[in-house]
Amino acid sequence: MDPRFSNYTDDELVSAFRQGDGQAFEELVYRYKNPLYQYIMSMTGDEGAAADLFQETFLSFFKRAEQYEARGKFKSWLFLTARNRTLNFFRDRDKLASLDQTAGDEESLSLHETLADGTPSPLEALTGRETEAQIRHAALQLPPRQREMIYLRQYFSFKEIAEMLGRPLGTVLADCHRAVKKMQTLLAQEVLL
Repeated sequence: MDPRFSNYTDDELVSAFRQGDGQAFEELVYRYKNPLYQYIMSMTGDEGAAADLFQETFLSFFKRAEQYEARGKFKSWLFLTARNRTLNFFRDRDKLASLDQTAGDEESLSLHETLADGTPSPLEALTGRETEAQIRHAALQLPPRQREMIYLRQYFSFKEIAEMLGRPLGTVLADCHRAVKKMQTLLAQEVLL
């Protein structure tokens, strides 16, 4: 986005935003738009709800930026806020069971770019969508706790996950191990079909 912010840490961007620089806020949104949206989407399986919860997460920060304590953990704070908002979404609508639904839209945006310029060849795009659809389908068959581990592990260390969720490190390691094993089994079944 704004080249002057390319070397800023998250906490430096928060500080610039607190001092009235709206571009700093936009830079934070830009930095986390893909990983945060994908994380929320992994929890909800609903594009509309994920978009709303993404906006609510940043709106919460926008309103409470003065209360954020700059300790180099903005990413953890952001994901924890998104997690809490997502859990509230299900609790408020009594839809916690909907976390176990399978994805119906296999045409959604890809999780990873296949070429450096972001333009995959037609064959790569087709193969990538099929693979991502299989991964998404398998992930949505995991229990919610294991699914959350798969997505959080893409962005955080085991220690950061344990701190963020308030769980012992051993529990997080065990949950991640179980999730990976279950994903491997589910993906192997997908290949055989």
